[in-house]
Amino acid sequence: MQVKAAQNFHVTGVIGFAGAWDRTPANAPLLIDARRTLRAMLLAGQQQYGSQLIMCSGATDSGVLHLAYELCEQLGITAMGVTPDIALDFDVAKMEYLVPVGHNFGDESETFLRICDEFMLLGGGNQSRREIITAANMGKPITVIQGFGGAADDFSPERLPRARFVSGWFSTD
Repeated sequence: MQVKAAQNFHVTGVIGFAGAWDRTPANAPLLIDARRTLRAMLLAGQQQYGSQLIMCSGATDSGVLHLAYELCEQLGITAMGVTPDIALDFDVAKMEYLVPVGHNFGDESETFLRICDEFMLLGGGNQSRREIITAANMGKPITVIQGFGGAADDFSPERLPRARFVSGWFSTD
């Protein structure tokens, strides 16, 4: 938090399913669209905040988190992870900052929610759902990216009235 304040960083949290996605040929268009959508969202943040933008997620190198960290590397966006010690038993993505908090999955949520200025939700499970509801209760800006399943598709404008809802791009190429 001290580095964030001193450097005037804007931290965007990416929340989503951290497990491995089904990489069968039938799911290839879904993964392409998820990558394309997340890329557009990160580029918009980069245009607004420039080098002050930091993308923060759960540090593991799979699922939505893999997409986010991979895109940050391609786009030159500083990446950070907030994660429990147990996650360090898995492959960890390439990032500039790593903040280990607690031991079990979920122990890091409070710190993650406090560090981030805004959130993007793509997919996700129970922990993602809890984090987005808490972020909404904290009054933090939320973008819910729908069309990829998981917790994001369970939310509605009625349930998260201050959130922005966007749909993924579904390409045929």
